[in-house]
Amino acid sequence: MLILFTPEENKSTEKEQLIYFLENELSVLHVRKPKITELELRSWLSQFEEKYLRKMVLHQHHGLAEAFPVKGIHLKENIRRKQENLELYIEHYKLNGFTISSSFHDFENMKTGALLFDYVILSPVFTSVSKEGYQGKEFNVEKFPHKVVALGGIEADKIPRVKYLGYEGVAVMGAIWLAENKQQAFNEIYNKYRNVYK
Repeated sequence: MLILFTPEENKSTEKEQLIYFLENELSVLHVRKPKITELELRSWLSQFEEKYLRKMVLHQHHGLAEAFPVKGIHLKENIRRKQENLELYIEHYKLNGFTISSSFHDFENMKTGALLFDYVILSPVFTSVSKEGYQGKEFNVEKFPHKVVALGGIEADKIPRVKYLGYEGVAVMGAIWLAENKQQAFNEIYNKYRNVYK
């Protein structure tokens, strides 16, 4: 599984860049925009054709999953902790055909919480490209019996190590959005990913 996180802020060239990635083998796009309002996110999603929406997972305003044909929803760690009746909340979306994922930053917490989700994202695996102070922990999930995706410091040359550590795939953010040539950066990551995860 190759996941790309959107930039947090809306950018004028973002739509064209995202369509390029979605047209060029991006498996899943996690729509993560912490400051966006529900109305703004509705407008943002309205820009995209259904074939692109079907690869998108919403981090905010989960109710919009019932208005747009998105792939699923993602529960951030703090939302997961605050959500009353978490299992019922998850079940509601699962029954409607959505994938449910969540984030973890600690291996022990993940061991007890991961089974509720279709896949989980564990970070930081390597030192973050985009966030200062996020030191990589190189969590080994080789013997963990659930689908775990690596996030944090993921660049093309790290992907073989990710596979060795037992991850089902990678999630990227800074390596793409901080690159001068974003398409080239994506292509390098995708090609390495395809070769490693044959």
